[in-house]
Amino acid sequence: MRMAEPGNTDRNKQLNRSLVLNIIHKNGPITKAEISKELELTFATIGNITSELIETGAIKVTGYGQSNGGRKPALYEINWENNYVIALDVGVTKISAAIVNLKAEIHARCDVEMENSQYDLTFIERVFKAIDQLLSRTDLSHLKIIGIGVSAPGPIDEESGKLLSLPNLQEGRNVTIKQQLEQRYGLMTVLEKDANAAALAEQWFSNMQMKENILYIFADQGIGGGLIIDTRIYRGFHNGAGEIGHMSIDVDGPRCNCGNFGCLEAMASGISVIKQVKKEIRRGASSSLAEIYLQDEKQLTLDLIIQHGKNGDPLVKNVLDQTGRYLGIGVANAINFFAPSQVIFGGQMIDLYPEIVKIAERTAKPRFFSDAASRINFTNSSFGFDASLIGAAAIIQQKLFDKPENTIIK
Repeated sequence: MRMAEPGNTDRNKQLNRSLVLNIIHKNGPITKAEISKELELTFATIGNITSELIETGAIKVTGYGQSNGGRKPALYEINWENNYVIALDVGVTKISAAIVNLKAEIHARCDVEMENSQYDLTFIERVFKAIDQLLSRTDLSHLKIIGIGVSAPGPIDEESGKLLSLPNLQEGRNVTIKQQLEQRYGLMTVLEKDANAAALAEQWFSNMQMKENILYIFADQGIGGGLIIDTRIYRGFHNGAGEIGHMSIDVDGPRCNCGNFGCLEAMASGISVIKQVKKEIRRGASSSLAEIYLQDEKQLTLDLIIQHGKNGDPLVKNVLDQTGRYLGIGVANAINFFAPSQVIFGGQMIDLYPEIVKIAERTAKPRFFSDAASRINFTNSSFGFDASLIGAAAIIQQKLFDKPENTIIK
């Protein structure tokens, strides 16, 4: 289908600029003739747009292609070092902020712990502190920063940019984070659920094809799910889609922080691993963590527990194996309903214990209803600990390249 030619309206001009930016981002270095063929826009139209984009610094000429008898054609690429975003990842234990270019390369970063006796700050003050410290650590011109992307646990109100009733982060409840960040820094700010943001990072910055339908499992302190269908986040009614962590796995299971019983999050998250290990130690189970627990139970962090499991602690190994099985049951339920082509696992628990993905896969596959589901690809995130941070950058990138009114050229 032929794309819209630029006419007398700003809307058509912005749309075509956005389309050209997308093609250069995905396929650059690329010639004007190749862009014209891909988008079915005239060569003259592409010439006008690329000239504008070069003038504003959005793209650059990066070399020359093969000649077909005349002048060698210029190759165009995004000017990666001319536009940056502030990526903000709000987690249960810390807030991470980074300056990231449009190629997902981190220029500078800063972390602020959520629990630190040194700071007597409100939630939003911690957010400001992370960004202020980040900006103080770079000599990058603030004029090159084009927006703030915020990745946070759900549920959120994406349209108003408001955090809602976060089960594991009560101090962030009902904070209007988008509005407050825009007022303080004067930058376009976009809020997205962490699992959706991490899924966007895979779509934009990994080797994955843009057309893939993705189920992203974010297994961290809590458990979240992100859905991408036909290159777009699927949000559902009132942004309620993807909350895989709150599907019921066991009607008689433990109480979840959301108030329900037997949720996947209550049985297969980082928080549940910590709770289960502590519970078994109190019951007298043998563990190399017992002495540490008796001295100060707060020392039993998820990374310490998993390290002891890797070193052969039988209690931890049993808890992690059971966690992987519960995770697999939840994933099987989601696959039977959604039927994605890719299931991607990310988050702290996956980074610390990648083996849990194999356990989940072995548990899930015999429970698939469709024979075709056995061909679904299970993979780990391409971005490790930084998945949702890079995802926060991807939020702004999609906003810039997808929405004509938000393209780099104003």
